[in-house]
Amino acid sequence: MAKEKIKLEDVVDVTKKMFHEYFSGNPELWFSYLCNESVWIGHSEPTLFGGNAIQSHFKKYKGVCSTILKEEYHPMQLGDETALIYGQFILEISNSPYRTIGYYSICFRMVNQNLKIIHQHLSHEYIQSDTNNSVLNMDLNTTQFIKNLLLERATENRIPIKSGKQILYINPASILYVQSQGKRTELFCADRVISCNSSIGKLAAEFPENFYPIHRGYLVNTRYITALRRYEVELVSGVTIPVPALTYMQVKQDLQDEFHVL
Repeated sequence: MAKEKIKLEDVVDVTKKMFHEYFSGNPELWFSYLCNESVWIGHSEPTLFGGNAIQSHFKKYKGVCSTILKEEYHPMQLGDETALIYGQFILEISNSPYRTIGYYSICFRMVNQNLKIIHQHLSHEYIQSDTNNSVLNMDLNTTQFIKNLLLERATENRIPIKSGKQILYINPASILYVQSQGKRTELFCADRVISCNSSIGKLAAEFPENFYPIHRGYLVNTRYITALRRYEVELVSGVTIPVPALTYMQVKQDLQDEFHVL
């Protein structure tokens, strides 16, 4: 039997669901992805080896509920059966004057044809909430870094994207494709995945012309298309996007016109 290859989209989706379930007070989904080879490392927790040890330790936090204010997911392919995802999240805990910034890395591997967590690391720090305007207090180094970043990219046309309770200013050139998730969307960028409050139809009206509706559930940045095959396109990242059979010939013609194919 051929070994099933790991997919970065699945890794992002699983990680996001695990965090949302866990911070809603339900760790069971996370526990279901643990195995005998799982290792947990945290700077305020003991190093734990094996899924049973991890579950036993974290069951006591089952009632802790938090609101995710910000989340980032950066997947990396390490092989056909292994992938790493890293990023950060900001949490608001009920009846607490502090917010938590968590930095994580999780390594997934296909084990007996199932996606499992092999290694996970989490560190965090606490920051005080500014209750007057609901923004995070930043130290001087962070503030200066952000100012320099904005000055470097001042000439780029960025688009405001509402993600949760915040607005992100995204350079559309960094977006590979957009996928509809009902009334919400997921923006798959070169280095992260962003959850957006807007519908795909609303984003299509705001994005540049090179974002093509390859499927009613997808907007694809045509700059990153590397191949067109019957009923799918492939992007530079290796991701394939489906093309409906009924519109395939129209999509093919539109892309030929876009790239001036003779």
